[in-house]
Amino acid sequence: MLESIKILIVDDLELVHEPIKRFLNDFVFIKSKLIIDNVYNITQAKRNLTEGKYDLVMLDGDIGGSWGYEIIQDIVEHNDKTIVISISNHDDFNIKNVNAGAHEMVNKTYLYDWNDKEGVFRVQKAEVIMGIFERKFGKY
Repeated sequence: MLESIKILIVDDLELVHEPIKRFLNDFVFIKSKLIIDNVYNITQAKRNLTEGKYDLVMLDGDIGGSWGYEIIQDIVEHNDKTIVISISNHDDFNIKNVNAGAHEMVNKTYLYDWNDKEGVFRVQKAEVIMGIFERKFGKY
């Protein structure tokens, strides 16, 4: 069981970091403590990824003129236990990230209550992410 889950959120828009955190706290890893680092560009992401190991990387598709898929292969090659979730408003970016090796995609438009009033999308995605975690780490 993982006592804590170390997460890196990579998105150039600071205002979406909080909904991503809420999604993770509310729907995904209720039993484990979350340690969340936030970065806003590819350079910061590369630095954080070389300085420490992460269990989960929430990766945008378009990161201030750089592309999320550019670093996915590096992430999974350096730590095969790291789970990469593409999180973009644009499904074409999410698909590129999944094709590059991301484990799952989440359209972050639906992380907001007003776009997913019943919580159906968020719960469904949370279940998929929990399944990925269970396959990689066992029960958490």
